[in-house]
Amino acid sequence: MSETINIHVLPESLNVSLKEVGRYAGGSRYRMDAEMEQLASKMLDRAKKIISPAVAYAIQPVTSIDSPKGVCLESSSYIELPSEEQDNAIVSLTAVVCTLGAKLDKKIKDLTIQGKILEGMVLDAVGVALLESLGMKGRIHLKKEAQKRGLFAGCPFGPGYGKMPLAAQSTLFKHIDTQAIGIRLNKSGVMLPLKSLSFWLRWTTNPRATENHGYKCQRCDLSNCLYRKVPYL
Repeated sequence: MSETINIHVLPESLNVSLKEVGRYAGGSRYRMDAEMEQLASKMLDRAKKIISPAVAYAIQPVTSIDSPKGVCLESSSYIELPSEEQDNAIVSLTAVVCTLGAKLDKKIKDLTIQGKILEGMVLDAVGVALLESLGMKGRIHLKKEAQKRGLFAGCPFGPGYGKMPLAAQSTLFKHIDTQAIGIRLNKSGVMLPLKSLSFWLRWTTNPRATENHGYKCQRCDLSNCLYRKVPYL
C-alpha cells in the first residue's frame, strides 16, 4: 500500500449555502420559506461546531493499461474505469476518502429518537451539503498536487457512482489506510461514520482529460434524480 496522507480541515472553511441545504432536504425544486431557512441556518451552525472534517488519500502508480477497460496498479489490483475516464495516458489512480466524523451521525440519531424529526432531517441535509463541500476541497487539493507534477486530474468515480457497484468499496479501501481519520467499512460495504465519501481520481499526462467536464450531474445517467443540480444532458 502506498503512503496515506491525511488532511484535517477547519469546519468554518467549508462553504455551504442554505440553497444547497434545501436541495438535499427536499430536492432540486424545493424552496425553503423563512422559517425553514432559519432552522437550516441554526443546524448549519450547530453542525460546524461538532464535525471533524478530514480527507485521506493515497497515490497508486499505474503499472499497465488494459485499454480501454481499466488499469493495473502496483499492488496487482485491476481497476475498471468508467467509459468517460478511460485514458491511455494515466499515470496513477488516487484513492480518496473524506469524512465529517462520528459526532454528527450521533446528533442526527439523537434528534430522531427525541422525536425532533424535522430538526434531524435538516441536520442530515446540512451534513450531506458539508460532505460535498469537503469532497470538493479534496479534489481541488489533488488537482493542485497533480499540477505540481505536470499532470492533470480527472473526474472522481468510485463505488456507488454510475455503474460501479458498492461492492467495489472494499477494493478501494485496500489501497488506503483510513484508521487515522476514523473510517471503517461494515459488512455491507457501507462506510462508518455515515457522513463519509470515497472516490478514485486519475492523474494523467493528457491535458484534454482534465476534470473540466462541468458539474457531476451532467455526467450522471440518473436523469430523474430528485437532487439533480443541473439539467440532464
